[in-house]
Amino acid sequence: MDILTHALSGAAVATCASTFVKTTPLRKAKIILLGTIGGILPDIDAISMWSRFDTTLGEFFGLSDTGKVVYSSKFWYSHHAFFHSLPASIILGILLIVSIYLIQKSLKKTDIHFTGFMKNHAIYFIAFVLGFWAHLAGDLSTPASAWGGIALWWPGENYTGGYGKIWWWNNYDIFLLIVCCIIINLTFPAFKILRDKSKIITSTVLFLTFIFILIQINSRQYDYAYTKNTAAIYAEMEQNSKKEQERILGKHVYKLMDKFDRRLKIHF
Repeated sequence: MDILTHALSGAAVATCASTFVKTTPLRKAKIILLGTIGGILPDIDAISMWSRFDTTLGEFFGLSDTGKVVYSSKFWYSHHAFFHSLPASIILGILLIVSIYLIQKSLKKTDIHFTGFMKNHAIYFIAFVLGFWAHLAGDLSTPASAWGGIALWWPGENYTGGYGKIWWWNNYDIFLLIVCCIIINLTFPAFKILRDKSKIITSTVLFLTFIFILIQINSRQYDYAYTKNTAAIYAEMEQNSKKEQERILGKHVYKLMDKFDRRLKIHF
């Protein structure tokens, strides 16, 4: 569910951003989609844990290290490295917009200069970058593990975060807060009286969601900043995380969320 939470965090900020420009329902959907992609993309560096990584990408790029070693190392392509940085968000955002421009030009769907195209499509770039940043913000509170945080200021060598305020998984309370934020910001335009205040409402809802998430993060009873990465400690932290969620959500809601999580079959 961790990756789904990141995806929804990207969608949440993109939904808010879409209210600051004139949109059609289709354009709004595209903006939210770009934010969602931005929320997911940083974890592309976890591909080194793919079971066939060594015989495919590892072999293609001539890597001397196995995927598992790459994952927990500090190479620029390791987990929490380049793809978890602010420069990456800008570089990848630009590449994305350029790719869209070139595709549309090749299909003869646009004949304007790139600067004009960028002006018309700047909101897509913004939504993508904001979604990317939402992911990075979410990772700052996770354990330091082998990296000591994320390479937020890559190519600088210092890693940021790794505070261990929350566990890697099972953060159902945060997931539910983000879901509520999206639902409110997508449904209130149905009320005509509120449409003229869309910028204020979406920004307020997003801000309050952020505050509530900070409160939840800083009110955990367990410390997840483990120092020894052993199977026993990992299992203990995992159980503590589940106990914490049951305490916060109550047994009934926790069981529903746990059941939903198990059915997702997304182990990341």
